[in-house]
Amino acid sequence: MYERLKQADPKAAERALTMCKLIDKNIEDVRGMAFRLRPGVLDDLGLVDALEWYTADFERRTEIACVFEHNDVASLSDGISTAAYRIAQEALTNVARHASANHVEVVLKIRDGLLTLAVVDDGQGFESQDLSESEGLGVAGMRERAALVGGALEVHSEPQKGTQVYFKVPIDG
Repeated sequence: MYERLKQADPKAAERALTMCKLIDKNIEDVRGMAFRLRPGVLDDLGLVDALEWYTADFERRTEIACVFEHNDVASLSDGISTAAYRIAQEALTNVARHASANHVEVVLKIRDGLLTLAVVDDGQGFESQDLSESEGLGVAGMRERAALVGGALEVHSEPQKGTQVYFKVPIDG
């Protein structure tokens, strides 16, 4: 087709070729974004092993003691696994940046058809009303991720009493 257009209108053929290259680049960019939305570590390891790896890496990088506990968490949907992993990442990032914590626990469990992820630190905490006013600290994004999979996110904190982040979502089967 390019050859026919090139003979009839060389300028139009060049524009069409440029547009095709831009479309190909956009497709490549969208595929890359989609890939980054679901971390490969989840596909390779599963949620429990991915969180085990991430919490160990978090402890090594930040020198904040980080304990990961879980019960028998069977395979979950891709959406729930991704949401739980990203919420844990964001919550731990907040601990590293803002909490001045010495210790953090990440607990993942399933009980009575409900998956619960808890990230609890012993840091400086904050006034809970400050959070509701600004939805800062990435909490809006965590709430959105939770809602997208039919779950809910709660954040509890008090000055000098640490912070608790809870993600709860019903699971099938």
